Amino acid sequence: MKVLVATAETQGKRKNDFCYVPEGEMVDTGGFECDGESIDGSCGCRRSFCGLKAHKATTTAKVVNVEFAYGVTLEKLVRESLAEAGWVRGENPKRDAKFVREMAESIVHVADAFFPGTVIERRGTKFQERLNGG
Repeated sequence: MKVLVATAETQGKRKNDFCYVPEGEMVDTGGFECDGESIDGSCGCRRSFCGLKAHKATTTAKVVNVEFAYGVTLEKLVRESLAEAGWVRGENPKRDAKFVREMAESIVHVADAFFPGTVIERRGTKFQERLNGG
């Protein structure tokens, strides 16, 4: 299965790059955004990915193939991440399950659009290859 992980590769291509997620940590596709924030705004919410463990952000991610250990699924990892961050609390199991499923599907959907090893960036709702050049 292809997923997204944090990478420092190509960091610095854009003057507003940042990487606060440990190299290789699985990331989600973003989605939590400030009202009225521009893609290159000071917050960075419209151009970043979020680490599933660190709950910090990065502007670059790499597409990788992973094999999960027995009993581990992407949805399980996403659910644990969202629970740790307080987004899934068990008060509304149907809503929580939908939220987890949609986030896991988003990760797979974005990763499937690229070859393994490709470094990508997020520009609002668009995901594109991050090239080394300027």
